Amino acid sequence: MSCQLPETDARESLVIVVTSDEPAGWERSVLQRLQASGTCRLIVRALAAMKALDDVPAAIDGADALPLCAPVTTIVDLSGGLGTGWSRYAGEGVWRLCDGRGLPPGAPHHGLETHAGGDGIRLHLVAWKPSGAFLVDTASGYAEPCETIPVERLAVMGASLLVSALREIRALGGLARHEAWADREGRIPAWQRLLWRVRAAGSHAAIQLRGFLLVEQWMVGIVDMAFTEGLRARQLPVRWIGERMPWHCWADPFGVPGSPDEIYCEELDLQQNLGRIIRLKLDAQGVPACGGQVDLGLPGHLSFPYLFRHDGVLYCVAESSQSRRCVLNRQDDAGGWQQVAVLLEDIAAVDPTIFEHDGYFWLIYTDVSMGQFDNVCLCYARDLLGPWQPHPQNPVKFDHGSARAAGSVVRDGNRLLRVAQVCRSSYGQAIAVNHIVHCTPEFYREETVGIVSPQGDHINPDGLHTMSDWGGRIVVDGKRHLFNGRVLWHRIVSRLARALRLPAPTRTPSRAASRR
Repeated sequence: MSCQLPETDARESLVIVVTSDEPAGWERSVLQRLQASGTCRLIVRALAAMKALDDVPAAIDGADALPLCAPVTTIVDLSGGLGTGWSRYAGEGVWRLCDGRGLPPGAPHHGLETHAGGDGIRLHLVAWKPSGAFLVDTASGYAEPCETIPVERLAVMGASLLVSALREIRALGGLARHEAWADREGRIPAWQRLLWRVRAAGSHAAIQLRGFLLVEQWMVGIVDMAFTEGLRARQLPVRWIGERMPWHCWADPFGVPGSPDEIYCEELDLQQNLGRIIRLKLDAQGVPACGGQVDLGLPGHLSFPYLFRHDGVLYCVAESSQSRRCVLNRQDDAGGWQQVAVLLEDIAAVDPTIFEHDGYFWLIYTDVSMGQFDNVCLCYARDLLGPWQPHPQNPVKFDHGSARAAGSVVRDGNRLLRVAQVCRSSYGQAIAVNHIVHCTPEFYREETVGIVSPQGDHINPDGLHTMSDWGGRIVVDGKRHLFNGRVLWHRIVSRLARALRLPAPTRTPSRAASRR
């Protein structure tokens, strides 16, 4: 492959991407995603071709060996083998994608430490500059121990990190200063690898056994404090309402804006693993009664009925990932619901959330095709009914500790705050509070500034995954892992029926697309 680099327009940012001499599939996928992003001009060179330039006479400066008409923004080393001395020829240095030990994707034992330890997968973007190495950003993905990680998923995470960093440079003129990076020894002793694998096998067996024997029992609760006050409380004094029921539970609650005694939530059938939207009505003592099912005109599993008012009209956008459609519903004068716009088509979007900011409507969701708990995708529109445009940075974030939406987006002084789910080792562990730092049609970035934990709650200590503003109060849900003999018997009969190829006692569970 030729070492000569073509000319480029001086007004374009220029990125040199260095691949292995025989690029792996994940490297080709990253290149395709970078090219499709439109963030820069790419020049691709094999590692051997770049190393050949190291052999030029010492009297010739390396910059003269790269005949360019524009400064190089960065050199992205996908191979992991390019010398960091090349950093002096690029404004933002040499970038690499690696795990905590500095191992690139595709390397033996890449990511083994965090994956086997039950903390999912982590991919770091590190910049080597003449002044040292710096951590640019990190993508974290949910993965159970012993789960096989598709290389394509690593490519999506890696491309997301690169596109986000390049868009930050374009939007802000450079990268925000990050902490110094010091990777550990890449070589992992055989005994350490064996220990991690044994630990992973034990964790995997424990997860499977707990998932079979125990049931996630969710409850709805009310917190008598303002939403922004609750975000700073770390732990919430929840007043749980209703009772535990053997065949179903309530989750994903949203209080109706302007109504002090009406809540929409998901009612989850514990046998069929299927959800529907219902309305709860509170009496004078705060005791809930089911007010019936809410008909949104959508088939299959429904949950997360996100409610908001606009121009005095009540709207609802619910999770309907099973139908692969995200629909905006408007309440009519008779209290019924009418579909007024299809926001997303042929996308399995979970926990969709709409808010207004800087003259735009924004739709945040998690795309199940890229991961169930760890990515943030974004659309925007000038008008609530559309047309809606996908954000060019999608996915704008990968983090299993603060990605999937958990409720309201609110203003706290000059800050725009978004709550999200913590799903590091299981679904719906706690609530992460994110500060949306930049939100424009060109660039999005948020930072986690706090965690609201269920620890210390004696009724539901095992999870907290929805937290929404309800006037001067907060409505939440929490979970506890409990043994349920009826549900366990149903699971045993269902598995025996599948093993013997007999008709199952109920329909195939459909919750898996969004919960598991």
